[in-house]
Amino acid sequence: MKESLATVLEEKPPKDGDSNFEWLSVSKVKTFKDCPAKFRYTYIEKLPRKTWDFHIFGSFLHRVLELFHERRLEGNEELDHILISKCFKDSVKEFPKINMDQISDSKKIISQYLEKLAVERRDGTASEVVAVEDSFYIDIDGKVLLNGFIDLVKKDPDGLLHVADYKTSKSKKYLKKDFLQLKTYAYVKCLEDPSIERIRASYIMLRFGFEEIAKEFTRDEVMSMEKYFLEYANSIQAEKLWRPNTGPLCRFCDHLDVCESGQEAIYGKNDQFGAVSW
Repeated sequence: MKESLATVLEEKPPKDGDSNFEWLSVSKVKTFKDCPAKFRYTYIEKLPRKTWDFHIFGSFLHRVLELFHERRLEGNEELDHILISKCFKDSVKEFPKINMDQISDSKKIISQYLEKLAVERRDGTASEVVAVEDSFYIDIDGKVLLNGFIDLVKKDPDGLLHVADYKTSKSKKYLKKDFLQLKTYAYVKCLEDPSIERIRASYIMLRFGFEEIAKEFTRDEVMSMEKYFLEYANSIQAEKLWRPNTGPLCRFCDHLDVCESGQEAIYGKNDQFGAVSW
């Protein structure tokens, strides 16, 4: 296989460098693929984003689990239920907008996680957590700065390194066909460690008893991501029209109030008198 075009950076580089250097993440690429207009509103015009309840809920659960594993890595040896209870209370303080229904749902999910940990410990199938919120900055050919965070990095009982992303989605269907995020995280780890020849990656479904939608990748498979991100950087830099891709999901767009095409897709087209068409 040809030599990698990428360099792992030890720390976050300044953003005010080379203008030809395109900062990319999985979410930015997905936004551009889904709707160039949304990309322009979000990343170029930097319009304010809405605060959605499902974002608060997801971020809260992420934080509880992050604190739990962080404190384990720091050497905390308290019983699981005691430690995670403290992490839960600390997270509530960090999220003043979380409501009581969300707190109740979160408690049920965390209880399932405690049950999962107990079963794995009993059966000897527990993975070793090696990192949480693992940040990365990858310079690809001096043209792309790939950056992001990996929710969880662990070593499974069979010895494979395993990168994972928590999901609070109510549906598993779309994730079983979309492995861009997982393939990117696998690429990052293979780049950081040249000895890795095979790696496991999964979406951890928090609403489904922490079920893992998992996939394994070879080094050759994930190293193709360099070309993928370079191509998207070129497409973004060449974009001139920023056309919206409209549909039912426009209802959940942060920028619906400034996108006439999105409003038309959701509410219908106004006639000359301003009335909404049926």
